Amino acid sequence: MQQRSLFSILAMVSLFVCLSATESLAQNAQGGTANHGTYITVPSGTVNDWVLQVSPREMGYEEPGSEGDNALLKVECFVVPINAYTWQVVARYKLRPWNNRDGVWNAGSANYLLVHR
Repeated sequence: MQQRSLFSILAMVSLFVCLSATESLAQNAQGGTANHGTYITVPSGTVNDWVLQVSPREMGYEEPGSEGDNALLKVECFVVPINAYTWQVVARYKLRPWNNRDGVWNAGSANYLLVHR
């Protein structure tokens, strides 16, 4: 019972620290949206001083009246380091909007979060 109580206290303290985080913690982070091919440059230092997280934002589209033959074949969402200060966003999807074997690559968009280490 003592161990469970200790865990509860640690969980509450962790929650309190997260909820009471000041603005100074947010100064080391920035976020936004980026289209396929966009460059994201670090505000200071090099890419080794930062962590960049990307996630899909808009991938695919609706083709009204033809839903039976559409297929979202693949989604790619990542960044590629270009140099010591910049990444390039890859946010694209392969969609087959008609009845055949091949799909077509289209540009998408991504959300990103850049956090100083």
